[in-house]
Amino acid sequence: MEFVTPWRTFRWYYGQKHYSGSYWSSTMRSHVIYESRLELTRLLYADFAREVRAIFSQPFLITAEVDGITRRHVPDFLILRDGLVPLVVDVKPRQLLTRPKVAFCLGWAREVVESCGWEFQVWCEPPEAELANLRFLAGYRRDWLFSSELLEEVRGSDLQGATLGEAFRSFRNWPDELVRAAVLHLLWSQDLSTNLGQILTERHQLHREPATLVGTGLGTLPRPVVKPDCGDGEADFPQRAGNGGVGGRVGGAGVVRVGVGTRMRYDGEVVTVEEMFGTATGNEVLVKDGRGRRFRLSLREALTSGRAVVIVEEPGPTSDDAGETASVVLGQLDDDRLHKVRERAAHLNEVIYGFRSGSPDLAAPGEPRPQYAPGIPKMARYRAKSEELGVGLRTLTRWIGSFQREREAALTRDLPDRSADAAGVGRADPRWVEMALEIMAEHTDASTPSQAKVIRSMRPRLEARYGKDQVPIPARATAYRWLSELEKRRPTFRLSAKRNRDIAARPSGVYGKLRPTRPGEYLLMDTNRLDVFAMDPLTLRWVQPELTVAMDWYDRCITGLRLTPVSTKSVDVAATLFQTYHPRPAGKDWPRHAVWPDHGVPRTVLLDRDAIEGPMADAANRVTGQGAAGPALVPETLVVDHGKVYVSEHITSVCQRLGISIQPARLRTGRDKGPIERFFRTLREGLLETLPGYKGPDIYGRGVNPEGEAFFFLNELEAIIREWVAVVYHHRAHDGLVDSRVPGLELSPATMFDHGIARAGYIEVPRDRDLGFEFLKTDWRPIHHYGVEIRSCRYNGPGLNGLRDQTSPYTGPRAKGRWPIQVDPDDITRTYFRHPETRKWHTLTWEHAPAMKFPVSEEALELARRMAVHKHRYPDDESAVAELLERWNLGLGMTMSERRIALRMAREQSAIELPATDAADEVAALSSVVRALAADSTAAKEQEGESEPGLYEGHLAGDDDDDGELEGPDHESENPDDEDDFYADALEDA
Repeated sequence: MEFVTPWRTFRWYYGQKHYSGSYWSSTMRSHVIYESRLELTRLLYADFAREVRAIFSQPFLITAEVDGITRRHVPDFLILRDGLVPLVVDVKPRQLLTRPKVAFCLGWAREVVESCGWEFQVWCEPPEAELANLRFLAGYRRDWLFSSELLEEVRGSDLQGATLGEAFRSFRNWPDELVRAAVLHLLWSQDLSTNLGQILTERHQLHREPATLVGTGLGTLPRPVVKPDCGDGEADFPQRAGNGGVGGRVGGAGVVRVGVGTRMRYDGEVVTVEEMFGTATGNEVLVKDGRGRRFRLSLREALTSGRAVVIVEEPGPTSDDAGETASVVLGQLDDDRLHKVRERAAHLNEVIYGFRSGSPDLAAPGEPRPQYAPGIPKMARYRAKSEELGVGLRTLTRWIGSFQREREAALTRDLPDRSADAAGVGRADPRWVEMALEIMAEHTDASTPSQAKVIRSMRPRLEARYGKDQVPIPARATAYRWLSELEKRRPTFRLSAKRNRDIAARPSGVYGKLRPTRPGEYLLMDTNRLDVFAMDPLTLRWVQPELTVAMDWYDRCITGLRLTPVSTKSVDVAATLFQTYHPRPAGKDWPRHAVWPDHGVPRTVLLDRDAIEGPMADAANRVTGQGAAGPALVPETLVVDHGKVYVSEHITSVCQRLGISIQPARLRTGRDKGPIERFFRTLREGLLETLPGYKGPDIYGRGVNPEGEAFFFLNELEAIIREWVAVVYHHRAHDGLVDSRVPGLELSPATMFDHGIARAGYIEVPRDRDLGFEFLKTDWRPIHHYGVEIRSCRYNGPGLNGLRDQTSPYTGPRAKGRWPIQVDPDDITRTYFRHPETRKWHTLTWEHAPAMKFPVSEEALELARRMAVHKHRYPDDESAVAELLERWNLGLGMTMSERRIALRMAREQSAIELPATDAADEVAALSSVVRALAADSTAAKEQEGESEPGLYEGHLAGDDDDDGELEGPDHESENPDDEDDFYADALEDA
């Protein structure tokens, strides 16, 4: 039972309303799929429950013979609990329970499940406050993200009866942000508990007993008191009648009496109340349905759950009357017509009460007049007012009757109708408008038509549908004006055809969206082709680069970005996700306010005495090794589209390993990732438009020759975008960031992250230096006596000793006795292997790597091989690499600065920064050793009459080139023989 695989997986189709995805369960320690957000709520409740030990989605197929027909049904979840029978759960929205087909299906499925001795539950929408609290606490369910020392200290403290705010401030030797997150984690694990029925505040009291949740699991559905004589296999769930029967309207004037004889519609079936009685738990009613079956209901549930509707048969005003409310009717009047209504109401008040105001307490001078005094007969007053106003007696009587029922709102009906004076399509025949919108809708997927074409199509189609001269046809100029007004409803003529299709695909109902409550809850990722040209340093060709971006939805901060030529691969997506955990260091010359990781933790949050001298400072130092200004972000849910690189096994396995849930957007529905889609426009308008090589958003905005302008290499363009994000975007007010408690407050992404840290605490990022290997692609290869071979490249290293020519213990269709090798496509000079016994990572070096002083990507090697084929009859990788060096202008005839620039460009294409795995690599990676080796190497080569470029120190190294060298040969030293000796005396002054 504990290894059940889903009977079916969720299906995707264009136009679906629900969201499917994979939830990382702390109970299962893996992904559990769900078909809708309502099913996700059930997963949250099951993951929170202490007694649950296993959760399976779409577990099995139920087959039963019902009414002579074979019925099939797949329940949503199977939940295994300690000390309890298995629980089968079906998730259905509450409003669907009133549908006869749904009720019938749940009825026979319940019979089958309970006949096995299991428990059956129907899950509906839970209480909003309880769900909001549970969803908030679920962000703290990954226990390995919290300091074990801090958790033990909080557990050992006496917090019984303390408030959340007091608990947050009780551990002064730890940063407040980490304490807040640790306390919330203990609330999820139920080491602490509080009242989750109300939105969490710092005033909530803490307790030690497990939390109690209400939920909405319906263990039983309404059952008849006397089971009818049914055939074998027929469920005892009441058959639902249609919505027919005696109709009625709900909510009449005042109150509606509920008693014996009252009829109501319960779950779509008309029932009659036969008896009412009180019990210890409240009032109950005995009802009888149309087939004579009786069952008891709680009166409170029947009137408040929404499943029962009282059928009102008495006359009276109802909310669905055809007339408009008084405020709507009077609100349409201008000042002149409103004055006439008030004047007429004053006359009618005088006829009825003798005073124009309607009250003797507000009598005007001279009131009451003799002909309207209280003692005058009613008809005499009517005749007097009829002669005064010059209207007939019957008209006046009708006015008074309407006035007494609806007051001033009734008097507007007799005013002159000015609807003919209204301009626009409101004057058009509804049939003409309907036909115009129909024709415009037909061009949604077609090319953009002209207004004249639509107007010419109107007359013959109206005559074919309604007959000749049945629908008035407006003048041509009027038709143009009306179509321009209908353009607002259904864009057809003004915008591009693509934009019109996007607008036509908008939902017709209320816009819904995910609402993040803390940083890291939803991480949006998307890839977009930029509207700017760049130069690919590998092929030296113009390319239109693609930018992969990761954005935190809560604060709109950019947590990672990666620029690639033309095609984005899964390793690029993984590299972008890796930057969320380990941001790259800030640039050397960036302004001070921007010198923090890409996510931009403001200094004011962490730079207090405890943070500088305590664990937070150590954590920051361990993140990058350079004392970064702030920690990184731990994402909880990844929101992506259905691109091949995002739904790949590589990304899915990384997310499952790191405890990240996956929420794919719906097919061809970009608005599900609206914030990140809008960021690409912000980037274009805020930065790319000002760069050389900008080509415009479409062919209409393209320049004559954007390729002929000055250009940037890909690594330069990425550095520019990265700096713009950190310096400008993160510190500029964002219209989409709002604090509901302070409306109108302008917030930047960095400030909003500050807000989220103060509200939800901070979850430390895993500080394992080997985390980067988790993001690399895995190739399954046998280990030979000479090492491993991947794409005709041989790799070897001491980490393979003892495993050569051995079969691995891994199984599966891909393993087949082979070993997993982690491959970085951006650096094929080395691969990585984790020893199965020591669990340590080892570097395997390419046999031609000693000839390379910098990383070479797979694409570069493939390019080099193709180039070598054209020049050599029997090329090998060594000659191919030589051709590649020549193409990159790395020959020995180039200047030192030019060669160093090319080396730096090649190095910065590496996607993921990986640590050294062996002791020799760790020593060689030290900056002091690098400088010393570079100096010794340069001196040795000088004695031999040649010079080699120094070892590349990485993107953290300083740039010691002057402007003259960077600008080219015209600005070089006057003595060309000295250019290779530029750094020969670098240490003499020292």
